[in-house]
Amino acid sequence: MKKILIIVIKMIKMISKIIMLNRYHNFQCYKQLRIYKWIIVLMLLANTSIPADRRPISDECEQTLGELKHTLQDVMTRYDTLHQDALEVTRYEQLKAQQESVLAEMVRQVDNLKREAEQRYKAEVEKLRNSLQRLQRRLAENLRLLEEERLIAHQTRRKLCVSYIQGGKVEEAASVFRALNGSYGVVEVLNDTYRGDATVVVPLVLFYKALRDDAQAFRTIDALEELYRQLEQNNQLDRVHCREMFFSMNTLDTYYTVPEDVARVRALFQTLMLRLRELTSKRD
Repeated sequence: MKKILIIVIKMIKMISKIIMLNRYHNFQCYKQLRIYKWIIVLMLLANTSIPADRRPISDECEQTLGELKHTLQDVMTRYDTLHQDALEVTRYEQLKAQQESVLAEMVRQVDNLKREAEQRYKAEVEKLRNSLQRLQRRLAENLRLLEEERLIAHQTRRKLCVSYIQGGKVEEAASVFRALNGSYGVVEVLNDTYRGDATVVVPLVLFYKALRDDAQAFRTIDALEELYRQLEQNNQLDRVHCREMFFSMNTLDTYYTVPEDVARVRALFQTLMLRLRELTSKRD
């Protein structure tokens, strides 16, 4: 609809300019008018072919468009008179002035119609914008609630992982840990589980052993080094704990691909071996 209005305005302005041509260029003027006449007729036919079930901008707009069609047809009929060679100058000027007046009025009507259409479109766009803003607010609220639920679920899984380790269910703990997709670090598990409690050292070591297939991805060496440091600091690196760590790290280096991490695994394994020999010799 808006495109049709723009075409109508352009056609009317073109015709108005042609009327201003000198009457001695009447023949050329007439040829151009005939071309524009058929353009307008085709435009009107295209407008008429709009399906009847399409909702008009408003009844007033629809009525105005209908009136403009008839007025344009009358204008083109009078143009046939303007091209006559026998037409007197006075009559020609009268007809030309009349046509200019009619066209000016049509432009005014179309401008009003265009403004009404733009206001209607603007109102529709504003409705759509308001609807989208309401939807955006709902989505934001839903996302907030979802984030809260995810946080609660995450915290619950963390606690469940720790609980499984403390209960000696290392395979279950490893399964829950993997489900957290790296959002829970191996050192965090250590800090949440150990807390200086010597009874959970062996389950912790076995837990890290259960993750050896993903040792590089989870960087279990970080936790093993930290566990060794804390055990020494708390004077809990006895023969049992040292042996458990030593055997759990056997061939662990083959599960790593980063050279620096491989070197760290081998270094800790060597340290545990020497410490285990020392503790064993003291016992003997």
